[in-house]
Amino acid sequence: MNSIIVDIINSFETNSKTRTSKYKDFLAHVYKTFENKITSSREKKIKNKYKKIRLSILEYILTNEKEITSKICNRK
Repeated sequence: MNSIIVDIINSFETNSKTRTSKYKDFLAHVYKTFENKITSSREKKIKNKYKKIRLSILEYILTNEKEITSKICNRK
């Protein structure tokens, strides 16, 4: 798993109880994390870099839903 995803998983916190809602909250967390990086960047090149990273990470998360969900639910 990518180190960026591991860092995002470690920074993720939720009060949701079900696996599905935790997964949805995690997707929102990933999107918001990168949106904050994009809006805080001044250069267009950096913004495009973060947009590409966000897209690839979201694709990875959607493809590997079971693995990500188990990582989110089993972390302490």
